[in-house]
Amino acid sequence: MLARISRNGASLIANDPFAPLRQRFLARCVDQLAELKAIAHQAAPLPGNDSPIRLAHSLAGAAGTFGFTEISARASALETLLIEQADGASVRAALDGLIAEIERTLA
Repeated sequence: MLARISRNGASLIANDPFAPLRQRFLARCVDQLAELKAIAHQAAPLPGNDSPIRLAHSLAGAAGTFGFTEISARASALETLLIEQADGASVRAALDGLIAEIERTLA
């Protein structure tokens, strides 16, 4: 029996051998979402901080691998802004967009 699960435009097939990995990714997203929200509440400017760069890089790669292209694109954009030490407003907007996309996906 094939059970289709739709997550924000990405169709996942329950008997797909990668389905358990996708589910683990989504479970990990809950923790990563909490980390992103904690970063968003920091008063200091975000650019140049290694921890958010690693988190964005990890999210970009894993999300892309498992078919969550919008999370991947937003995480990659955030990573680039952080590496380039872009202005705080640009980083904040990218961070807020990534948080919103993860929340939509997990809903």
